[in-house]
Amino acid sequence: MKSKVYIATITYRDKDIWQSFSIEITAKNKRQARDRAWDYALFTKVIGFRSIYSVTAFKHKPGEYLISL
Repeated sequence: MKSKVYIATITYRDKDIWQSFSIEITAKNKRQARDRAWDYALFTKVIGFRSIYSVTAFKHKPGEYLISL
């Protein structure tokens, strides 16, 4: 099965302030993309398990630009 590019958004709480960030992930399906985003948040960004509020992922279409505010 061919891998696709997903955009994952992680929302978490740090010192009573809600924060979020988005990352590009290559995965075979949405579930794998969300799992990889969880791993990234927990082990690379070192965000506590209880601090994470949500992890979402959606397919990134070629030629589509990601705008962050």
